[in-house]
Amino acid sequence: MKITPAARNPRFRFLPLGLLLLSVPLMAAQPAPKSARKQVYQQAVALASADLSRIGQVHNWPTFTSKLNVFIPGEVDALARCARPLTYALPAGNTAQLARLRYDIRCGDPQGWELTVTVKPDVWLPVLVAKKGLTREHVLTASDVVMKKRNVVTLRDGFMTQPDEAIGLMLKKRVREFQAITPAHLTQPLLISRGQQVLMLAEQDGVQAKMLGEAMKNGRKGEIIKVRNVQSRKTVSAQVADRGVVRMLMAPGTP
Repeated sequence: MKITPAARNPRFRFLPLGLLLLSVPLMAAQPAPKSARKQVYQQAVALASADLSRIGQVHNWPTFTSKLNVFIPGEVDALARCARPLTYALPAGNTAQLARLRYDIRCGDPQGWELTVTVKPDVWLPVLVAKKGLTREHVLTASDVVMKKRNVVTLRDGFMTQPDEAIGLMLKKRVREFQAITPAHLTQPLLISRGQQVLMLAEQDGVQAKMLGEAMKNGRKGEIIKVRNVQSRKTVSAQVADRGVVRMLMAPGTP
């Protein structure tokens, strides 16, 4: 990792460690680091801890535990301890990834230095898993799922922290016992099947009409499908509202 002289750089800003730690559990005061490596390590841990706390708040994570694996360039051992508080910036082109947090850390001494540090966290929190093996097209119920702690950094397809996010949805593929259930596994269940007789609801000026129809295709909640009126034989577009129920987009006779 290349170390560059610490010229004035508008990307860098002073951010005291105390401010960074306002959103994370308070830690016992630590002695002043005696080397540049320890300074960089403490700064990287503080930055990553604050970022994880913010991510958890944004996504409403329940209580979680974490381990921070900090990777510091070996060249740091040749650097003098910085007499000023370290500053930081995000590397150019950096994209936020939970599995790989990167920071450009800078010493503002007259003969200062700058280097890039990578933090790879492990984050454990309770996520939704299958209580037993479940088959494709199974509609999830509360008895199908349980909460188990997992390292969510390894769950590349995402994860779910609330049972309500999944119950009532249908599996698009088989799930193994105690496998984490992800958004990619789920879809809305079919509420209407092609050829099924459905109740057509139409409302205009506060007056509701009910008719029988025949679904021309499968439909999930919220989808627009074609429905044929059994009496008039006219085909119209309708929105799937519930199991066996659709709402017409235009009332009969509307131009």
